[in-house]
Amino acid sequence: MNHKTKQILVPTIFIFLIATLVLVYPLGTKSAEAHISKAIGNYVIEVGWNNEPSYAGIMDEVQVTIKKGGGNNLTPVINALKNMQISIKYGTVTKQLDFVPSSTEDGQYISPIIPTKVGSYSVVMKGTIEDQSIDMEIPLDDVSSADVLNFPQTGSSNDASVNMGQVGTILNQLTNDIEEAKKNSDAASQTVLNAAKSFQDVKDSTDRLYMIGMTGIGIGIAGVVIAVIAITRNKQQNS
Repeated sequence: MNHKTKQILVPTIFIFLIATLVLVYPLGTKSAEAHISKAIGNYVIEVGWNNEPSYAGIMDEVQVTIKKGGGNNLTPVINALKNMQISIKYGTVTKQLDFVPSSTEDGQYISPIIPTKVGSYSVVMKGTIEDQSIDMEIPLDDVSSADVLNFPQTGSSNDASVNMGQVGTILNQLTNDIEEAKKNSDAASQTVLNAAKSFQDVKDSTDRLYMIGMTGIGIGIAGVVIAVIAITRNKQQNS
């Protein structure tokens, strides 16, 4: 290989390696481009979702990274959140977050959460980090709908047909149950009416027997009285 060939080949290989690193490196690292960094005094606070993009209804984590220093001389702050109160905010609704140290990076803290709605969230931070007072609100990347991940999509025509068939079956069963209950109710009502009629018949018969009995007793008493009077008169005449 002559000197001229080397002059052409070496820069070409170098450019190829640089291009390969540029293309491959982003694929092998986790993107944090949606994270937001804020410099407060001598501290740099970075906030974002741990898994991005974040989807509604899917577990994610709020990630907070605290470092101290400036430029390229940043050092992680250990136990940085011990005097901090951090909450997540959606509209006017807030929720207190509990953070634990990340197992992958010093100075990084995570709090698991499932965002339930699509839209904008933010992290509200109040307290102190070492000797630095903190009171700020940092927006998070918007939460997207999980519909883009669903397969097959819910609410399809087939699902609707199946659901309508199930509803029809349930309605038919309910109709049959109602008709059966109505028949049973009518039968029970008729039984009660028959019992009431029988009771009334017995009562009427009892009343008639009572009247006949009382009449008989009255006639008997009258007969006894007449007999006593007749005997008394007969004795008086014989005397």
